[in-house]
Amino acid sequence: MPDELEREIEEILDKLDNFVPEESPVIRMRGRWGIRFRRWRRNLTQRLSRISPGHVMVASLALIVVAYVFRSTSFAAYAFIAGIVLLLATIAVSFITARRPKQEKRWRGQVVDLAEPSLTDKVRGWFGKRHSGGRR
Repeated sequence: MPDELEREIEEILDKLDNFVPEESPVIRMRGRWGIRFRRWRRNLTQRLSRISPGHVMVASLALIVVAYVFRSTSFAAYAFIAGIVLLLATIAVSFITARRPKQEKRWRGQVVDLAEPSLTDKVRGWFGKRHSGGRR
């Protein structure tokens, strides 16, 4: 009796190891479309991340100019409104992102300042050297 019971248990365990549940067609289709949608969304976000607010501002100004050139058509009113909305939205986005604190660059734990001196700093330095007789 114990041998028979052990053998049946082993058979059941073997069947469970080899058992692969079948997926319904709906689940397979959902998986395929989910993968396609995620790939499409990733590609779209990569392409949109390359567009700067400056690009959008130039496009909105071009749209306003096109609306002015074709002002006698019904398209012009919609193009003008779209251009103004884009321009205002771009200005708003540039103000919002300008307030974000800049992350300082560091190298081996030390803050690195890669900015060159401004024109006013150069002029002050030049005048400072002239007034001190070139000796500093």
